Amino acid sequence: MLSDDDILAAVRRGLGAPGADDAAFPAAGAHITRHLLLAGEIVRCVETRTEGTAFHAGTRDLSDLPEYDDLDRYPVPPPADPGAARSTLRLVRRGSVAAHACSTCTNGRKPCARCRGAGDVACRTHVPCAGCEGRLCCLACEGTGKRAREAADRPQGETASRVRCRKCGADDAACGKCRGAGRKKCGVCGGTASRPCPDCAGGGTVSHDFCAGTGRYVEWTEGVVVREPVVDTVEESSDLPARAFAWTNEADAWNRVDHVGEDAFPPDDTDTGSGPGTRTDLTEATDLTQDTDLAEVAARLKPRLGFRDGEVARRVRVRYLSLARVTHDDHPDRVYVVIPGRPAPRVVTVRSPRRAWRLAALALLVLVAVVAVSRLLT
Repeated sequence: MLSDDDILAAVRRGLGAPGADDAAFPAAGAHITRHLLLAGEIVRCVETRTEGTAFHAGTRDLSDLPEYDDLDRYPVPPPADPGAARSTLRLVRRGSVAAHACSTCTNGRKPCARCRGAGDVACRTHVPCAGCEGRLCCLACEGTGKRAREAADRPQGETASRVRCRKCGADDAACGKCRGAGRKKCGVCGGTASRPCPDCAGGGTVSHDFCAGTGRYVEWTEGVVVREPVVDTVEESSDLPARAFAWTNEADAWNRVDHVGEDAFPPDDTDTGSGPGTRTDLTEATDLTQDTDLAEVAARLKPRLGFRDGEVARRVRVRYLSLARVTHDDHPDRVYVVIPGRPAPRVVTVRSPRRAWRLAALALLVLVAVVAVSRLLT
């Protein structure tokens, strides 16, 4: 954490004044407040256990599945990575496996419902002629065998030649495909009025769906353990606007917390010194109270760290950075934000609330003046 002197020196450098020139930004009149940026995530591995009856058509070897006596007490090791993708573990309750012969079929076959076991179904003996479709099959007798008083006109656009009608004998009057009959024998049944059942292909029986045609099935009590990650995103700016995160970058002195375990904040930690800031593995040891920023991180995360139903593991991975907000009586229109970094802190200058209100009031005044002038001109 930067000292007050380091913070004021950083602001002086930001103003372009020498670091030793206290007169450029004197300590008297300066007001320093510290604010913590906190971002990251808490990932929990949440487990659900359910039990129910499982079914398999046919035979099945279940020896590859783990057995259990009490699903709630069956031990499953916690995952190495709480954020791993959803996983499912299936188990078999000891002594629950039962193989059965199917009692509603014969060796996996059952009578066909469509033909009722007969193997064939009714069919039309004749179908309309594909050439004339039963209409104008003969221009002289229309398929009746008795010539009409006036012959029908040829169909508009017809190009096929007409033949002698087999019913009335008229020349050049009948459809060439049916010769005046208007229909032809069914090509499927050959005019017998019966055809093989399409569902059972004439066999009279079909495969029994329930047992998949095997004549057997297996039932057992199955336990299912499902684990999936639940992510709680953390992003807090401690009395600074949300855009404060945009003022920072990866080169700043972020400190990191990375801990996997049931206790998110054990009594001690160790600084491993990685990255531009430091990396803290909370599974190691130093007194938390020695780092006031880390103590504040722990206090902020505490409301989020209650255990959820079914939680079996968690990972806390956050980063934090302490910023200094500086105002000065001699600079009422500016706020200086000092961001720790290497080799030296950076300073971001923003408008003070007072300056923002003044600009807003000025803009409103200009708008009122424009409206007033426009009304006078009209």
